[in-house]
Amino acid sequence: MAEQTLLLQKHDLDTLLSGVRGSGIEGPHTFIRGINADYDCDVMLQQWLRPIEPEDDFRFSVNVDDEDFWVLMERLPWDSDFFSMQTARLNGVLRPHRRAGLREDSSGGARALSHSLQAAALRGVRYVFAPVSPNDLYLLRLLSANGFELIETRCHYHRPLSAPPAGRHSVRLAVEADIPSLARSARIMVNPFDRFHADLAIGEADADRMMERWVEASIRDGFADATIVPDVEEPEAFCTAKYHRNHWDGWGLKLAQPVLSAVSPRHKGWYVRIISELDEHLRSIGAEHSFLITQLTNNAVIRCWEKLGYQFGKGEHIFRKVL
Repeated sequence: MAEQTLLLQKHDLDTLLSGVRGSGIEGPHTFIRGINADYDCDVMLQQWLRPIEPEDDFRFSVNVDDEDFWVLMERLPWDSDFFSMQTARLNGVLRPHRRAGLREDSSGGARALSHSLQAAALRGVRYVFAPVSPNDLYLLRLLSANGFELIETRCHYHRPLSAPPAGRHSVRLAVEADIPSLARSARIMVNPFDRFHADLAIGEADADRMMERWVEASIRDGFADATIVPDVEEPEAFCTAKYHRNHWDGWGLKLAQPVLSAVSPRHKGWYVRIISELDEHLRSIGAEHSFLITQLTNNAVIRCWEKLGYQFGKGEHIFRKVL
């Protein structure tokens, strides 16, 4: 029988950080040459292991056949409220101080994850999603053994912001008065392959409402640092961005990120212009490098990025399970 307890009840933070660092985990941006990989990883680990409210803490230490496994899972309050479905993210299943081999037996980890999912279900969680690298064959086997379904495959692209674009276009920063037209664009320009629209467990109306709320939060609530739009009234094309300035010194690289975008038929042909102008905006505030994420299936977007000089960096799978 597996023995299970909450991770932070059993170990102190220094022990956890040491154990996780020793398990071969890599940070999310190490595909970018020149970044401080140790800092990048530590930022992620500090996020995974930060103090959180007890009702959101689903990080378990599970002993299976005298071997410890750490299942790092947390409830997401905002998502849970928005979708009226208790939602959690699985960040990883680790063997402390040990890096899982590509052909390593996964039966113990699968059992540890199974016990943790049962515990989460007993506490009301109904939906769990898990981002995972295609290189992490160990975690992929654990997810498959526990009935997780693949709902999205992402690709990360990046490029240096070393020179201004050859041509310029008339754009501006979005203001609150732009929210209705931009939210409408985000709602009607459905990407059927994003993880919300691709998942049958999430209603289509809720997925559309999520896009609208994302736009509103980006502009009104500071969820984004900037939103670039064509310089017209009631624009229906945009791209949001995060500067990530608080990590520039630690990364040793001034790295920024375009995030959410949509372009309605009214602005046909504007997508590449928006990204080009957003890159120039990022360069103007001191950023040296940019990265962005889309679905592997989003060929039109990828062609635009490659036209602007973006290169493939890494892939990522998103799995989910309804409990």
